[in-house]
Amino acid sequence: MSEKVKLNKNSLREQNQNLKLYLEFLPTLELRKQQLQTEVRSSLDEINVAKKDLQTILDGAKSFSAKISGLLQQIKSSLIVEEISVDLVNVAGVKVPQFQAVRFRKLPYSLVATPWIFDSAMAFFESAVSKKEQIRVLEEKFSLLDHELTKTTQRINLYEKVLIPQTRNNIRKIKVYLGDQQTAAVCRAKIAKNKIVKRTAQ
Repeated sequence: MSEKVKLNKNSLREQNQNLKLYLEFLPTLELRKQQLQTEVRSSLDEINVAKKDLQTILDGAKSFSAKISGLLQQIKSSLIVEEISVDLVNVAGVKVPQFQAVRFRKLPYSLVATPWIFDSAMAFFESAVSKKEQIRVLEEKFSLLDHELTKTTQRINLYEKVLIPQTRNNIRKIKVYLGDQQTAAVCRAKIAKNKIVKRTAQ
């Protein structure tokens, strides 16, 4: 759009076609923006809920946290993350991750040599790690959706504030120029006619 526009009928036709395309495409972009805004808000709500769930899990462990402080190394070596299951889904035209589950590989441990609270501690760490992974995936999803929303908003601004106004201005310039050319042509024709009439009269 920054290049100089040719002031002729072909250029006028091209500018009119461009304007028609921009005006047709703009509502599609605006609809996409609305969809993305809804999904971004929903994604943020999911993150907040998951963080509250994690806090509930952490609060629930306070009662026995002192009792397992000496077992942390054993728990760490007995509970290994084997796989974080994540699917890719399409949300408002954007491929985003969807958390499924965390699979753990539990190494065998002696029921006799470990205190009764060891099982509860293992369950707590499973829940906490799973929830943290869910939050990580949700934040990645939010980031992708928010990035796409930013890009879509920038495209809308480009159309509304740059392309459409410039194209309309180009059309106006071409029409003014062609109108002036037509007026000049009429004037020249009248002058030529008057000269012919005078010569004939002489």
